[in-house]
Amino acid sequence: MLRDSTTYPLRIDSLPIGNGLLGLTLCPGKKGDSVFGGAWNRDLSVDLDAIKAWGAKAVLSLIEDYEFDMLSVSGLGDAVNARGMDWHHFPIRDVDVPTPEAMERWRHLSSILHRALENGDRILVHCRGGLGRAGTVAALLLIERGRSATNAMASVRAARPGAIETRVQERFVEIHGSHGGLRPIQLHASLLGGAIGDSLGAEIEFLSLAEIRRRYLGGIKDLPPHMGLRGAMTDDTQMTLFTAEGIMRAQIRDVLEGICHPPSIIHHALSRWYKTQGGKPAVQTDEVGLIQDPRLWVRRAPGNTCLSSLGASADFGDLARNNSKGCGTIMRVAPIALMFPRDQVRQMAIDTSALTHGHVTGQLAAAAWAEMLADVAAGNELAACATRTAETYTRLEGGEETARAIRAALVAPRDGAAETVESLGGGWTAEEALSIALYACMAGKSFEESLAIAVTHGGDSDSTSAIAGNMLGLLDPAAVLRHRWAEIVEGGDIISRLVHDFGRLSSDINSAEQLSAFYPGA
Repeated sequence: MLRDSTTYPLRIDSLPIGNGLLGLTLCPGKKGDSVFGGAWNRDLSVDLDAIKAWGAKAVLSLIEDYEFDMLSVSGLGDAVNARGMDWHHFPIRDVDVPTPEAMERWRHLSSILHRALENGDRILVHCRGGLGRAGTVAALLLIERGRSATNAMASVRAARPGAIETRVQERFVEIHGSHGGLRPIQLHASLLGGAIGDSLGAEIEFLSLAEIRRRYLGGIKDLPPHMGLRGAMTDDTQMTLFTAEGIMRAQIRDVLEGICHPPSIIHHALSRWYKTQGGKPAVQTDEVGLIQDPRLWVRRAPGNTCLSSLGASADFGDLARNNSKGCGTIMRVAPIALMFPRDQVRQMAIDTSALTHGHVTGQLAAAAWAEMLADVAAGNELAACATRTAETYTRLEGGEETARAIRAALVAPRDGAAETVESLGGGWTAEEALSIALYACMAGKSFEESLAIAVTHGGDSDSTSAIAGNMLGLLDPAAVLRHRWAEIVEGGDIISRLVHDFGRLSSDINSAEQLSAFYPGA
């Protein structure tokens, strides 16, 4: 007996991702024999109307070209578009996984899908039966938002029993869910912790403590929507991501060409960020990589010092001609700490900070925090690292303000009170931001409590919370990677992709040639 769209209404199994939903189903309108049960004689129009009624913003088809004719759905794409939904085609061979060449195209497509999910949209994904290929891609999307392979597969199968059918598909998910070592795990948790902290403080950055308390009775317990988006990133996360991308380019250039000046490559990356903020760099920049993602073109209160210094640069590597010690140096320094060898961290942090901020305290505070991040990543206890760093920076020329800021955090009462935080400053300058972030990491008893301490003051809340989040990701990576906000925060997939590429390069130097297409030499 034939099964049609009336006797068997289209079943859509939903999976929450980001702020939206991913729906999994069989091919709408399919006709022909079935592996399980009677033959199909579905009606494409009825099924697409059901998908539209479900609320789909877009439909992702995973079947190959020949399958459209085989299933009698040759007009599927046009019919989807006619109903006001976007249609994406990402063909995968039946019971198989995407080819390496297809995964290169996936980098662009997945960013479109993640952007929609972050915005709260619904996306419908289908293959022929809605199990193997659809389940594999659903798990991949979850992994790109920070889930482990085991968790991703379990979640997909709980939503749609039988999903991810073959061992080849399971192995594909496992490979993409692997960090490839401790350092990529730490980098992922640190960048993600920073992005979460940034998002937590974005909406309250310019509010006084009294205003924060009036607006959030009992404290900030969830990610407040900012500019209409829950989990929104600001310039803090944007610049951190571009810094990480610049480091990847520098490392690949060094492998392939044997010569590189990392601060200049990072300067090129920051100039691309400057372009996303409406700036017109005096230096020529390319259009490859993060600059292609529309999410990074949103302007969310970028720092004037960073904008003006990048706009004034005539050559990559030019030093800033100002006397600013703003926190724009320290809020982007985490990749420096975790992607360079330990003996290069201090100088690299100073050199890259000097691209935008000319005051020695702005540079040294960033360097001190980078060194503490690197030492904690190596297994050292935070308070001991801070004490040792304060002693070291006391002896450095121009390091007195940084050392005092560290000591102020060390001796402050560990009550976590907002008044105690405000006694350390407003976080607008690098040394004050360091002090607040360090204090929050020591005073809080959990990731979430420490972020709440870092964000609840009448100063640069998103920056201090982002900086604290970078350290908290190292103190307890699992707490960050498994946190309920981890897969909501904007750009989580971008972080995952950068970390995955860093892990590939770190474990297999031969991958530099392949990755150079996405991280070209500057």
